Amino acid sequence: MIDLLPVDDDVLERLLAVAVADALPGEALPAEAPAATGPVWTEPRKEAFRAYHRGCRVSLEAPVPEVTWAVAADGRIAGAARLALVDDDPAAREVGLWLGRSHRGRGIAGEVAYWAMAAARTMDARRLVAGASPDDAAARRALERIGFELEHRDGALVGTLTLP
Repeated sequence: MIDLLPVDDDVLERLLAVAVADALPGEALPAEAPAATGPVWTEPRKEAFRAYHRGCRVSLEAPVPEVTWAVAADGRIAGAARLALVDDDPAAREVGLWLGRSHRGRGIAGEVAYWAMAAARTMDARRLVAGASPDDAAARRALERIGFELEHRDGALVGTLTLP
């Protein structure tokens, strides 16, 4: 069973523990984060992870362009999912997901994608967009299985899914 949990401070520390134990910084941090590169979870990378997720919390006082949730599989934190506005396309939402290595290959990405489709439709979106590294064969297969149409753009693999 898959659950999506709001990332409060307790969940954030549990999520960070999964990232440190089971993922590389570049897998769990957004590419634009200055601390995302490198194979080791240093204190600055851990703080960047915390700051990123705190900045993506839903707030009525300060709307955010991106929201993250912890993904729990069978009651255990497995990774994180996000849904974000797309700057140049108000009818699209970008979906993202990272999972710890020990949770990959279990169908979690497909379940999260169906959740993202439903959430995006409530936001009047007509498309989901997802990106992956061109050499990430597992991500490519997951996106294709879900129904994303894939193309190479600027060195990245970009998938688009038209919502029903």
